[in-house]
Amino acid sequence: MKERSVSRAKALWLLTCCYLVAFVLATVTFRLLSSDLPVLVRTLLADVVATVVVFVFSVSCDNSSMYDPYWSVAPPILYGTWIWLIGRFGTIWSWLFLLAMLFWAIRLTVNCITHWGGLQDEDWRYVSFRKKFGKGYWPISFLAVHFFPTVIVFICSIPAWFLFSGPVYRPVYAAAGIVLIVVGTLLELFADHQMTSFQRKRKSPEESCVEGLWRYSRHPNYLGEITVWWGVCVASFASMDTPMWFLAFPCAMTALFLGYSIPAMEKRQLARRPSYQAVLDEVPMLLPIPGRRAKKRDAGVGAPTA
Repeated sequence: MKERSVSRAKALWLLTCCYLVAFVLATVTFRLLSSDLPVLVRTLLADVVATVVVFVFSVSCDNSSMYDPYWSVAPPILYGTWIWLIGRFGTIWSWLFLLAMLFWAIRLTVNCITHWGGLQDEDWRYVSFRKKFGKGYWPISFLAVHFFPTVIVFICSIPAWFLFSGPVYRPVYAAAGIVLIVVGTLLELFADHQMTSFQRKRKSPEESCVEGLWRYSRHPNYLGEITVWWGVCVASFASMDTPMWFLAFPCAMTALFLGYSIPAMEKRQLARRPSYQAVLDEVPMLLPIPGRRAKKRDAGVGAPTA
């Protein structure tokens, strides 16, 4: 990646312009598409156009992290659009769902922007892609970093359309889903706060965080994100029209984290600090397992330094 001397303030301004242009062109695309097309198809195509706009900005700024906020910015806009298009302005459950997702989106977006250092700061995964694919990086970036996340988030959002468009016959599912979204967001919020606090006070780069939520799960932030997307699906079962096979959507999101995000993160952690092996041996990957830490200590595996 080319070194850029643009200040962080200017980088954030570029990021804001990027998303404003993406929103405008996505809106224009949606309005130009035939009303005979299903709403889900029109919004998907508009979503893809917005993604392409962000990709163009990523290439021009030579930084794929321009896309990172899209994961959390797009869903609330998508859900708000769907509620508006229904014409009935939704039910109270629709709006409670939207508020829960706004809570998730604001937290994740603020966290993303707060930790972004500007155009000279690119996610370590994208940096590894650059080294691996060389001149073929940008096609890979479009497919893996931009397009694929847009598609999987859209697919996992489809159940929300059924919550918005149909009568709520089973409010217990809507309530359960909203609770899962809020709980998942709080998990992410507390996990990120605890990790930031630990990083500020640790005495050695070799130390690994096993405090707070990190004491019971190696990836409480990912657990929170997975919980949010299960909440989206569970809430949709408030409608009698939601098919059971929609459970495949949060399963796909879970598979993404289990199959790529977590293994990639743990491989990086081991490369940077070999002592992280003790965390792998002692702390469960996602869900806390009662008694696991005590059993490991009894077996002679020391707790990682924190």
